[in-house]
Amino acid sequence: MYYIFGIIILVAVISSYYYFKPEKKVTKDVFNAEYYRGLNYILNNQEDRAFKIFTALMDVDSSTIETHLALGGLYRKRGEFDKAILIHQNLLSRPTLEQELKNQALYELAKDFHSAGLYDRSEKIFKNLSEFSSYNLSCSEELIKLYEVTKDWDAAIEIVNNLKVDEINNHKKDLLVSQYLCEISSDHYENSEIERAVAVSKKAQKSYPDCLRSLLQLAEYYSSRDVKLSLQYYYNAIIIDESFAKYILNKIIGLSKHSENNSSVLDTVNTISEIKSLTFIPDIFIYLFYQLGKETALRYSDKFRGNDEFEEFLIDSTIVISGNEDIVKTSMIESMLDSYKKIFSKDFLFLCKSCGYKSTVLNWLCPSCNNWCTSSPKTTFDLIGANAKNARQ
Repeated sequence: MYYIFGIIILVAVISSYYYFKPEKKVTKDVFNAEYYRGLNYILNNQEDRAFKIFTALMDVDSSTIETHLALGGLYRKRGEFDKAILIHQNLLSRPTLEQELKNQALYELAKDFHSAGLYDRSEKIFKNLSEFSSYNLSCSEELIKLYEVTKDWDAAIEIVNNLKVDEINNHKKDLLVSQYLCEISSDHYENSEIERAVAVSKKAQKSYPDCLRSLLQLAEYYSSRDVKLSLQYYYNAIIIDESFAKYILNKIIGLSKHSENNSSVLDTVNTISEIKSLTFIPDIFIYLFYQLGKETALRYSDKFRGNDEFEEFLIDSTIVISGNEDIVKTSMIESMLDSYKKIFSKDFLFLCKSCGYKSTVLNWLCPSCNNWCTSSPKTTFDLIGANAKNARQ
């Protein structure tokens, strides 16, 4: 009797196992398929589809940490910071959460706070997490971004100097330090603390010899008290980055407004005009024309004849603006003269090489893509010329 009863129990157990096993496996497989499909949508920047999948998965298995983290990240990317914060705080409220998963949730929560403008809370979490070796670099980089937003340049410099890496946030360490020092220098200058501004800009130059910004700052600081030194800084800036040549020439010629500076400015302009790698610069032609006469100016422009169709157009336009009837061709009608003058009167535009952001002011830290030193000055003709070349290609 007992033997038969035991067999019945064994059969019942085995039947129950095989009955429930397939259903459980299917649920798990279905969940995995949906989860990875959601991740695939994220990788392909299809946040809306990923959002729907992860929201549905919350109902399937609310204990899945990865789903919570992914969904919180999507909320943050969509600008719904309060929901992202709520999800990550909900994770942290679980008493059984493993330390590594807790750290991951804290890291995401700190990013939520940063995005929401709650910088003090974000800073506190990142500082605590940076004590863990696995989070030291990533948290330090996030702290640097935070200090850039809050303009706490001294704190940013301290973190950069303490990190034992060559690059931080895709920028060289020395470049970042030099930019932060230039920010401090600019603050001193705005507060009329000229000597302190000069000292900090020189420190930035020493920290990163290719720092264009520090050279431009020093050139500006010395423009009212040592024109020759100012001109030297401007010249060095052109050597470092020739894309700034037209912008810098405009500032150099501006120093000639005081008659005592004319000879030094003229020598510098002549030196720059001999740099073979530079393209035709209208300001040089106009300056040479009024300072040394049309023959000198034409010798300068003739060096660029035949190089490029647009450069020919630019040279002819500059000659028209010079207003000299002896060298203006009769085919150049009066209406062209008016339109050219309007174009030349335009201010510089600053174009980010990384994301294409345009601005009428020079942003050393691009407000769009958050990259340092990616903005370069462009005139209206530069933009027209670039479009013309792209059209030909």
